[in-house]
Amino acid sequence: MRDRIRLQVEPRLKGLVPGFLENRRRDLERMREALHAGDLAAIRDLGQNIRCFSRVYGLDELTALGEDICSAAEECSTLRIVHLQRRLADYLARVELAD
Repeated sequence: MRDRIRLQVEPRLKGLVPGFLENRRRDLERMREALHAGDLAAIRDLGQNIRCFSRVYGLDELTALGEDICSAAEECSTLRIVHLQRRLADYLARVELAD
């Protein structure tokens, strides 16, 4: 596994981050299910949610991943979606809240 990703967030948002990350893990599972079902619209919507909510927390890498997922779904690029899901899973496995 690569190095841990240490998140620095505003103190007022710190208590919300664990729930936020858990919701992104659920999004990843929903995305896998949607891909299996061929539901690219659902994947696009999940990408948009990831992008928008990540932006609120100032998480640039996750915001960019959400944008890329949304674009891949709009382009009907299932291979790219699979690749992006792996990147998202890797990110979520390595991320932790900084003290």
